[in-house]
Amino acid sequence: MMINNFKKETEIALVINWKFHTHNKWVSVTTPYFVDAFIEEFNPLIISSQLEYELFKKKIKYIVSMEPGWAAPKIKYNKNMGHIIGVFASDPHNKINWFQEYVESNNITYVFSQYCSAFFYHFPKFPKERFIHFPWSVPDELIPKNNIELHDADIMIFGGQNSEAYDIRNWCRKQPDIIAFDNSGVENKKLSNKEYFDWLGTFDAIVAAGSSSPIYDLVTPKYFETAAVGSLLIGQSCTDLEKLGFNETNMLIFEKDNFNLKVQGYLKNKAGSLEKRKKGKQLILERHLVSHRVSYIKTLFNI
Repeated sequence: MMINNFKKETEIALVINWKFHTHNKWVSVTTPYFVDAFIEEFNPLIISSQLEYELFKKKIKYIVSMEPGWAAPKIKYNKNMGHIIGVFASDPHNKINWFQEYVESNNITYVFSQYCSAFFYHFPKFPKERFIHFPWSVPDELIPKNNIELHDADIMIFGGQNSEAYDIRNWCRKQPDIIAFDNSGVENKKLSNKEYFDWLGTFDAIVAAGSSSPIYDLVTPKYFETAAVGSLLIGQSCTDLEKLGFNETNMLIFEKDNFNLKVQGYLKNKAGSLEKRKKGKQLILERHLVSHRVSYIKTLFNI
């Protein structure tokens, strides 16, 4: 990638562990599509090390970094260069010991986080002017084109199990009328991205749930992916749902104490959920596509 950087005439850089991307180590379906769409739109310099940054920093005006320390190196930026820098930060609970100091010491302009309320739960003193809520999104090309129909399928739940962050999910797995799968982007990835979306689309209703703790108050990718394929999203209540456009018109929102009641209500009238399913998919088409996120960065940086 370094040789290609010498050939490029651009002021934009993407900081990323390039092998991480090319070997598809991502745990969400969305992120590799976002990275590819970003590269297609901006043709950025690819920065995968401190050395590459030092070599090309004088060419750069705008920097977008995938999550430092995970999908990107922790670059030490030169504050005298005047870069406009945006870095991604997903799960806030696993970076409380270093992230805010990293942002401040490197004069990071913006933090793009998929989670709003959880971020400020862990970083209550973080400067709001530096924070940008950058929700999960769905690849445009993976949105099914078919009409939403009833398949008479079971209510399904899936995802990781081996964490304290999944206590409500694991409880839901054991409830009546729920069929559970062990498919997980982190623990047990079985399907390609296209296969995954095709599989989701075979279910009329899917449960998205996580934890009872405010530490993990996260609207995860499952919420967006379920709505995108036209399945009914039966989602655990989270603080960020409203600001994302999710509500009782386009999903079923549950708490632990009313989960089974909501499930039984759905099962008695599956056809009655078709309008919610259509509105859920429409929400994704209007607000939560990968193309929306790329356009947002283009507008933010005025490029």
